[in-house]
Amino acid sequence: MKRTPSRAVVERLARRDTRGGGRPRKPTSLAIRDGELAAALSRNELVLHYQPIVDLRSGECRRVEALLRWRHPRLGLLEPGDFLPVASAFIDQIGVWVVRAAAAQWTEWRAQGPGLGIGINISGPELAHVDAVLEALAPFGSGTVTFELSPETFATAALRPAITRLVAAGARIALDGVGIADAPGRTLAAQLDELKISRALVRRATEDPRALADMRSLVELARDYRLVSVAVGIEDRKTRELALSLGCELAQGYFVSRPLVPDRLGPWRRWAAGVALTGSLALTTFAAFGKAAASGGGQQTPALVKGVLQTACSVDLPNVTARTGIDLGCQRTDRADLYVEESVAPAVRDALASAVERDMATLEQDLGHTFASRPAVYVFATRNSFAFGLQEIFGVRGPDACLLAAANGGITLPRQGAIVINLQNVPSDKDFGIVRHELTHALVHEVVGVNASLPAWFDEGLATLMERDGGATTGARGSAVALGILSEGKTTLADLDQQTQWAQRNASLDGQAYSVAAEAVRHLELRVTHDGLIRMLDAIGGGSTFAQAYLAEAGETIADFTHAFPSRLAAESEARIVQTARPDGVLWTLAGFTPNSVVTVAINGAGYHLEYEVRTDKYGMHQGSFGGTAPKGEYTISASRGGTSAVTTVRT
Repeated sequence: MKRTPSRAVVERLARRDTRGGGRPRKPTSLAIRDGELAAALSRNELVLHYQPIVDLRSGECRRVEALLRWRHPRLGLLEPGDFLPVASAFIDQIGVWVVRAAAAQWTEWRAQGPGLGIGINISGPELAHVDAVLEALAPFGSGTVTFELSPETFATAALRPAITRLVAAGARIALDGVGIADAPGRTLAAQLDELKISRALVRRATEDPRALADMRSLVELARDYRLVSVAVGIEDRKTRELALSLGCELAQGYFVSRPLVPDRLGPWRRWAAGVALTGSLALTTFAAFGKAAASGGGQQTPALVKGVLQTACSVDLPNVTARTGIDLGCQRTDRADLYVEESVAPAVRDALASAVERDMATLEQDLGHTFASRPAVYVFATRNSFAFGLQEIFGVRGPDACLLAAANGGITLPRQGAIVINLQNVPSDKDFGIVRHELTHALVHEVVGVNASLPAWFDEGLATLMERDGGATTGARGSAVALGILSEGKTTLADLDQQTQWAQRNASLDGQAYSVAAEAVRHLELRVTHDGLIRMLDAIGGGSTFAQAYLAEAGETIADFTHAFPSRLAAESEARIVQTARPDGVLWTLAGFTPNSVVTVAINGAGYHLEYEVRTDKYGMHQGSFGGTAPKGEYTISASRGGTSAVTTVRT
């Protein structure tokens, strides 16, 4: 398929501001004069570039690695290998400068939406001056910075107290450049968050069976130690597919994205959209335009459909192809019409059709209403085609379409009776929960009417509840996340009320507004019952406001509900252990404990005893699995910290 010139420009956006060539240049011996490096520090000649590190399955950007460069007045742009060998006297100063510069960039991003997490390399000499590093670290939020240490630095016992202080200050720790000989033992691994598999090993693993076995071992070791695995040096599709097949979680390399220069790429949102449309990168929580904003307004009337959206696959598909360069095929199910990009594999198309049929029936039963019309579900394979489809088929403005492509797995257009899915932003689990989410929006807005006004937290919260599996583990995490956010004063339901502000508010909460909203709807349903919730929707469809409908069912005002919601959520947050059965045992989750605290876990059964310590996350949770290797039988899992304890019984 021939691409239009504008699409090619978008695809080059994240590449054009970096040094040319497909691979980093080889280090060269450069004539750096005495005093030049000291002058560089005082003249602000040092700069940082940022290379994305992404989730291999979803494409979501987890963080960026800060990469040091020197804009040398005589020699041009230098990389660390060009000047660090002669910079031993300045290593600690440079290290502190990098942390401060990264903090300044993160603060700038934060002012325009949440800043990305940032990875920073740190060496032994810098750790020897950890007080200065900690001072520079202060502007960052907890969990924002990942310090990347070489195996040699991490193994140095004298530096262990400094590393512990960084962790206590809220930093994450990654072991960088790991080969099979550098694999940490379980005791040392307990101080880590990530293993970054070396570039050399990743490169060799595509050709050398022994290197492949070593890489597989490291990924399995990381999984066993509950560490995140990162494949470094993903330079082509082959290495990317290999890392994905081995179960590696994150990826970094030129095939994902080269190091970026955000100050020259312009405003944050242009940067986010440009990166998202270049390859496998999706900045899912940083765009300021969301589903709700896209669901209304005359500008989105479809340009290629006669009148309202037709059914029975009557869209003029040849005209779509002629104007967009996108080939769509029509698949008509019993209940909906699917327009799926031809590049989508037949198995995926069939799974999507099954998901639509399944979820429409489930939603109609749950919400007590049937779909009045056949939904038209448009499915695009990539962010590029998703953005072009929004522009050409639905008339969405180009900048908004790019931001939607960066941020969303799907959107609902109630006025057009359409759902638009962005497969590149959808996890490849074939459950397609995004379909359930968007169908919920479609059915709810059929019931209440396209002109009805719903609070954003209710609209998104109800769709999120329907999307999630409702299991004990999912519920416990959603409750803990919501309580943590509310307890820290990061938001209120009033902050999440306006549809036009939803995406921005969600971005400021690192994508967790959905958890808060889902918990709010769950509590609202507890107040009015499920049948009462359906009666509320009917009343709104009959002309009542949301506030009037809630008052009639609950006997309290919606203002009373929003005010009481945090305390009601806190009242049910006692310490507990929830479990979810899996084919290889049980997934168990601690909830309701003090955030970032050490909890003693004991597992006991007939002739079996295991006791160890874990650290809860910022939401007071910890997750583990049991039963994969233990004998079949009944076991108790108990957790305690101070006067707080919980216990559960599991069977394997």
